[in-house]
Amino acid sequence: MLDFSGPSEVFASTEGFNVYTVSLTKDPIVSQGFIKIIPNYSLADCPKPDIVVLPGGQTGPFIENKVLISWIKACAQDAEVMLSVCTGAGLLAKAGLLDGKQATTFHNYIDKLQNATPKAKILRDTRFVDNGQVITTAGVSAGIDGALHVVAKLKGLAVATQTARYMEYDKWKPNEGLVVEQPVKMAAERK
Repeated sequence: MLDFSGPSEVFASTEGFNVYTVSLTKDPIVSQGFIKIIPNYSLADCPKPDIVVLPGGQTGPFIENKVLISWIKACAQDAEVMLSVCTGAGLLAKAGLLDGKQATTFHNYIDKLQNATPKAKILRDTRFVDNGQVITTAGVSAGIDGALHVVAKLKGLAVATQTARYMEYDKWKPNEGLVVEQPVKMAAERK
């Protein structure tokens, strides 16, 4: 539940984000066996997202869902951020978005994700890994850290700190994750 609600709280508590839920269908989802979530959109009718959050949990059945994986790949074409929480990293891996990158995930899923994604390096004891567009977080509460990192990246550290303070989330340490240096792209004009 916190995989989903933690990042949702961060983005909903920060000015400038329009937060909504998307699922395979608009049918209600039962989380933890007692919370009913009614998605705002299905994959077929959702607006184009700028930030996609893929929570973990019981992702096993969804990793082989071709419609979902195609949607994730399509979103990655234009989205500014693809953020996974916990085992949601498996969905990014299945979409090919972790190849050649460093990533993290829930501590009990690290070996399985590494075996499923041999072209990635899956890190232990790391709250989040920022590869530019693709950001992965460790399990459960680390999703809050990853979402706050995204806020800091897009709106500045002061705004992210204000959100963390509003949430009374005093665990957040902005430098607790790994930010992978991105290669500088150079452009030249032909004369």
